[in-house]
Amino acid sequence: MIHDDVEVLGWLAQVAVAFAGFSAIVVLFRRDDEGRWLKVHRDRFHGMVVHATAAVLFCMLPMLVGVFTTDRGTIWNVSSALLGVELAVQTTGIILMSTTALVSRLVVSAGYLFALLQVLNVAGIAFDHEARPYVGGVIWHVIQSGGLFIGLIWVPANEIDDD
Repeated sequence: MIHDDVEVLGWLAQVAVAFAGFSAIVVLFRRDDEGRWLKVHRDRFHGMVVHATAAVLFCMLPMLVGVFTTDRGTIWNVSSALLGVELAVQTTGIILMSTTALVSRLVVSAGYLFALLQVLNVAGIAFDHEARPYVGGVIWHVIQSGGLFIGLIWVPANEIDDD
């Protein structure tokens, strides 16, 4: 692997860990008076943690694969294949969740495009078994985690008591 690839993945891992760390703040402020969560908030929280964790794991995966081979093509093929499967399965799961609104389903379905990038990378179509599409897939996880974090901390105007 080229040093720049590992450096970019390291930065993405740090951002993902920051979102996961902020989850502690969300836990404190997003419960109702009785300490319970709305189902939609619970699903967003779990999604945020899952996406952040997936981003960190997939940032480390190429280095783990690199323990077994030094061939760049093999490292990115194996990593992209695993990320592509995970993105397709996770995107499908999110779309099928009962708390996912129609607009959110349309946005989340972009995960299939990032899964497709991994397929193209493994097949050697438009990409030559390289890091770029893989990094794009990891960035998608970071974006999803950040979006879910914002969805959790955002307070709608109708929930603000001006008294």
